[in-house]
Amino acid sequence: MHLERHRQCRIFFQEKVFRKLSRAAILLTTLIAVPAWSQPHSVSGVNADDVLNIRADIDLTLDVGSSDIVGTIPHDASDVMVTGLSVHIGDTQWREIRYDGTVGWVNARYLTPTNMLLERPEALQCSGTEPFWNVAIDDNDSTFISQDLESPIELDYLRLAPGIGRTDLWAHYLDSADGAYSLTVVVRYTEACSDDMSDLTYDFEALLLGLYTAGAPAYGCCSIGR
Repeated sequence: MHLERHRQCRIFFQEKVFRKLSRAAILLTTLIAVPAWSQPHSVSGVNADDVLNIRADIDLTLDVGSSDIVGTIPHDASDVMVTGLSVHIGDTQWREIRYDGTVGWVNARYLTPTNMLLERPEALQCSGTEPFWNVAIDDNDSTFISQDLESPIELDYLRLAPGIGRTDLWAHYLDSADGAYSLTVVVRYTEACSDDMSDLTYDFEALLLGLYTAGAPAYGCCSIGR
């Protein structure tokens, strides 16, 4: 039910906000130009004569058996990049990863952070529902979308402010060239953010300030830009 609701809301949002955009413009707002991944992971617990399978569309099928194997990862790989998305199927957590050019899903029990120190993502894709909004955060190319806009707004990345005494908290300050939009996105690493529209869990939660002139924050989740 949650997955179907997510699909219906996504279709509504795309029809309302993107009806005047070309397909190329949509891709530019959802795919940030330069991939920026954080938290490289190593494969662990896989036998030396075996590999870790990468599966496609597990987030849509919620069924391992019907999800195609689109790649494999060696048992000793140490450069598996997570995107910040995960989903539970039964008692098993699956994480979306990128490895050797392939994006897909792997069983999280076989992944271990290569570096235990949390690395701040250089690029994030953040979005919220009720109201619908989307912010692509990147030092070089940031954009903003809301249900009230007919086209994306390009934003200048002004500065980053790390959390005081916190390594899992950051504030990103962005502004449009004409000064019409001045946004602050406060991001926190939680591994527990839900968009309430799907079965996905996001590693990062976000508070968006500047969407409303009254100053009320809007809630959302973020994954790593790619």
